[in-house]
Amino acid sequence: MTNPPLIVVSVLALALSALSLSRAPAPAGVDGVRISNFEALLPLGPERFPALPPAPDSRHGANAWLAINERGLNVIRKSEGLRLKSYYLAGQWLIGYGHAGSARQGMTISAEEADDLLERDVKDAEEAVRRLVAIPINENEFSALVSLAYNMGPSAFARTEVLRRLNAGDRKGAADAFRHIIAADIDGERTVLKALKRRRAAERALFLSPPLRA
Repeated sequence: MTNPPLIVVSVLALALSALSLSRAPAPAGVDGVRISNFEALLPLGPERFPALPPAPDSRHGANAWLAINERGLNVIRKSEGLRLKSYYLAGQWLIGYGHAGSARQGMTISAEEADDLLERDVKDAEEAVRRLVAIPINENEFSALVSLAYNMGPSAFARTEVLRRLNAGDRKGAADAFRHIIAADIDGERTVLKALKRRRAAERALFLSPPLRA
């Protein structure tokens, strides 16, 4: 039969051994300063984790972190076309995928630089969609709307039937409204353009596609 006093003595001996180890001098660091064995674990609170950046402005909080996906960027790329040498159109110099900001006569860029300019330019359209859409949307709906806003400009996008119907909760009506934004003013006349019909069809298809992540 096990002797209870011996068990108590053994437990006490182990406790004293652990206490002496915890009080032993910490090893010296490279700089000669003694480092606590537990210093790497502290602080233990939420201050250990870096603060998240503030959420972008958004009319509905669920849309605050949405960004255009690759499918949306590809709609813009295919619709705008890639020009690595600057060209003059509608009173301004353009380059890449319709970039105007820094384009100038005689300018040339690489395909990688054109992508960088596109991703920079599309941020204004992303901000407009986040600011104007009043209901939660998924990444494909967001990306299709960004392509539309990029093409029209934020001010024109704000007046579209697409946005009005979407904010009213009519997603099917919003998708159908893409089909009606297919005309532009050419020499003072409102003209339906095949290129816009193709673009709106691609945007509508993306808008209606279920996202990979629910």
